[in-house]
Amino acid sequence: MAKTYPDHLTLPTGDLVIVSHAGQRYPYESETLFKNIEDELDRADLFSQLRQRYQRGSLARAPQNNEDPGRLRHMPLFLDMYGKTSSEVIKKLVNIHWAPCNCQFQFSSVNGAARALETVGKEIHSAGLSHYMNQGIGTFNWRKIAGTNRLSMHALGIAIDFKLPSSLGRYWRWDHPSGSQHRTFPIEILRDEGLNRIVDIFEANGFIWGGKWWHYDSIHFEYRPELALHDCFAEDENQ
Repeated sequence: MAKTYPDHLTLPTGDLVIVSHAGQRYPYESETLFKNIEDELDRADLFSQLRQRYQRGSLARAPQNNEDPGRLRHMPLFLDMYGKTSSEVIKKLVNIHWAPCNCQFQFSSVNGAARALETVGKEIHSAGLSHYMNQGIGTFNWRKIAGTNRLSMHALGIAIDFKLPSSLGRYWRWDHPSGSQHRTFPIEILRDEGLNRIVDIFEANGFIWGGKWWHYDSIHFEYRPELALHDCFAEDENQ
């Protein structure tokens, strides 16, 4: 965990806690009891954030009920790193060149996020897949997640959405406005070869993809190196 955010976090020295360079403490071993998954989403601690492993590469099956690695977020950690207010976040935004559309996006410079996104764009363009990713539809936006009181990761400048071709752009709230738990996962988003190659590029640079969530959001990519990078998995499995 700390290895993926070295500018802000320090490895634990014995007790199960992550410490920021500024002295904030983020306990990992939690005894928090949540009423249900919605309560855990609202009040996720660091243990919650890491308890669902994000699987890199193609998925052999669709995510099952409430399999949403990355949607559980310990927000105090992210607010401390990226900014607690819109103005704090804006000060850390930089323009990056996005090769697939030869245009610019704003993204957070913190933790190398902007640099990673620019690298993703160059690799997608080199792979001949720019037509998938040439229409960005949202990066920084200080707002809450639709239907919740939780702050969006777009508010922190570390998420980006794209208009995907054909029927690949899918979001569970668009498909099921009532929020039905009996919805069908759009398996086609996991089977498109070009999109899978793009997801591989994003993941290799520290991003996770909302298309791997039961609450699917296939247009959404989010900078979360603590989940996306293999080194983090190896570290967790050895503890």
